Amino acid sequence: MSVLDAIAKQYEKNKTGNSSSNSYEQDFSKYFAVRLEEGINNGEQTIRIMPPKTGTHPVNKEGETPFDEGHWHTVKVGGKWRKIYCRKHNDGEYCPLCEVSNDLFKSWKETGNKADKELAQQYSAKKYYMARVIDRSKEEDGVKFWRFTHNYKGEGILDKIIPIFTKKGDITDPREGRDVTLILGRDNKGYTKVTSIMSEDPDVLTDPKSEKAKEWMTDETSWKDVYKAQPLEYVQLIADGETPVWDKNLGKFIAKGDDGDMETSFKTKTEVVTEVNTTANVSSDNNDEEPF
Repeated sequence: MSVLDAIAKQYEKNKTGNSSSNSYEQDFSKYFAVRLEEGINNGEQTIRIMPPKTGTHPVNKEGETPFDEGHWHTVKVGGKWRKIYCRKHNDGEYCPLCEVSNDLFKSWKETGNKADKELAQQYSAKKYYMARVIDRSKEEDGVKFWRFTHNYKGEGILDKIIPIFTKKGDITDPREGRDVTLILGRDNKGYTKVTSIMSEDPDVLTDPKSEKAKEWMTDETSWKDVYKAQPLEYVQLIADGETPVWDKNLGKFIAKGDDGDMETSFKTKTEVVTEVNTTANVSSDNNDEEPF
C-alpha cells in the first residue's frame, strides 16, 4: 500500500469516527508547536513533513502513514490545563481518567441525568495526530513532532493537509516532495491557530549526500519518547480530584496538602469532573502549546 493510499484510508476511517514510562521528563527539543508571539496576530511557519517510518505506527494497522494516532485527556492540574496520556487507548492498559468517564456514562444511562453525560464526554480521551516534521526555521534541531487534534467536523489541520496530498501527491517524499507553509492567525479566544496550509514547489528534503540527510532519515525517536505517559500515581490522584505534588522524602506523588496520615478527602465523580471544562474551552483545535 502506498503512502497516499494509507493516508486516504486513515483519513476516511477517522472522519466517520470508527476507530509507560514513569519518567515525567519531556524532551522539549523534539517538540514542534505553532505559536505566535505575544502581540502578533498573524504569521507563518514552513515545515517539511517527514515520510513514515516502517513499523512505527502501532495504531494504524492498514498501512504506514506520516500521521500517528494517540489519545490524551485534557484536565486542569494545579490551575493549569494539562494533556494527560491515555494508557487505555494508547497502550491497552488501565487508565484512571477513563474509569471516571465510564462511571459517569453508566450513571447517565441509569438515571438519565444529562449533566453526567456532558461530564463524561468532557472527561473522555480525545484523539490527536502526530507527524514527524522539520522546522525549516530551526533545521539544526532535527526531526521534531507536531501534535494536533482530530476534528470531527472536518475543519481540522488534517482536513487542510489531505487536499494537498490529493492534488500534489506524496509531499513527504525526500526527493520529490514539498514543504508546506502554515498560515497562522488567532481564534476568538486569542489562541494561535492554523488558518490555512499552502504547499511549496517540489524540492529535495535536503542534500541526499549530506550528514543532515542521514541524521534525519535514521532518527529513531518515536512520539511516545516525546509525549511520555505521566506516572500512574499522578493520574490516579487527578482522577480522585486531587492536585498531585512530588514528595522528595517518599519518592512519589502525593495529594497537595496531604499531611502524611493517609487521609484524603472524598469527592464524588461528579464533584471531580465539574472542575474540568471541554477541550474546546481550553484551546483552539489547532493549538498545542503544552507538551503534556
